[in-house]
Amino acid sequence: MGFTKTTKNRQKRQSLYKTIHYLLTYNDDEIDRTHHQHYVYREIWSEDFSAPVKNLLISGVDVLDIGCGPGTWILELGTKYEKSNFKGIDAFAFFPSTIKPQNVSFEQHNILNGLPFENNKFEYVIMRFMMFSLSLKEWENVINEMVRVCKPNGWIEIMEDDLVLHNRGPRTDLMMKIIIDELERKGVETIITPHILKFLETNPELPNIANDERYIQLGKCNKVGELYLESLKWGAKNLFESEHLFERGLRGVRYDGLIEDFVQECNEECTFTTSVRFYARVNKKHVVETKKNSSKIKEFFKKLQKFKKFKILKKLSPV
Repeated sequence: MGFTKTTKNRQKRQSLYKTIHYLLTYNDDEIDRTHHQHYVYREIWSEDFSAPVKNLLISGVDVLDIGCGPGTWILELGTKYEKSNFKGIDAFAFFPSTIKPQNVSFEQHNILNGLPFENNKFEYVIMRFMMFSLSLKEWENVINEMVRVCKPNGWIEIMEDDLVLHNRGPRTDLMMKIIIDELERKGVETIITPHILKFLETNPELPNIANDERYIQLGKCNKVGELYLESLKWGAKNLFESEHLFERGLRGVRYDGLIEDFVQECNEECTFTTSVRFYARVNKKHVVETKKNSSKIKEFFKKLQKFKKFKILKKLSPV
């Protein structure tokens, strides 16, 4: 019975991989890495969010976490902010179904089909670590969906890192080239933050966009750098072992030795990278007023055209 259930779950996951971009193999090790990644980024940022929503969370609002994974972020915030209601959504059901705070719920759903919520549902909508899951066009669609389900005067927030390391050694260059070539072959944009900013700026309901970034030095320079390098090492290993990324095999590359060289070079070269958060208040009133003004202008020109036509006809008519 258990074997049958496990087999069905595996088959379901395999069919999901055909419809989404996620390129890491979602197993227990990847879930552990995701938990670890959450705590590393908390150390980097000193806070779980950058949008000014703390008072809202304390008072009690509805929150949506898109691509919630195993639910680390949402479970922790649900425990901390008891008056707010937290909803996590992900294509893979690796989040807890029973042991969780009462104000936390999860839903399995592929966001490429749109968000399964009505307009103006949440006061705060957040999305993190989605680079390996979305193509450029999908990024634009999902951002617009975030805005749609967010209430007027609510907040949206996105956190991503570009796949760029500065002060790289030669073995790090090789490792990055192998991974980036495969990611780009799969349609993943590895320098995503400029595109995110562009998509946010082109949405008329986001008139003011803020961003914040952190420089992260990798390696033994400090505790955060050590933790972050461990997270990158773990992520690189899981990418190299992913059958969804390297279906063609590694063509003779010994990835374990390459990763060890990468770690050594990061410690020697003072390699660093950046993490970026974007956040914006949703101003739907601004758009409504713009549309109203636009329709008024159209109506004015329509009347003007009728008036001009009437004057012309009057001139042409016999006395």
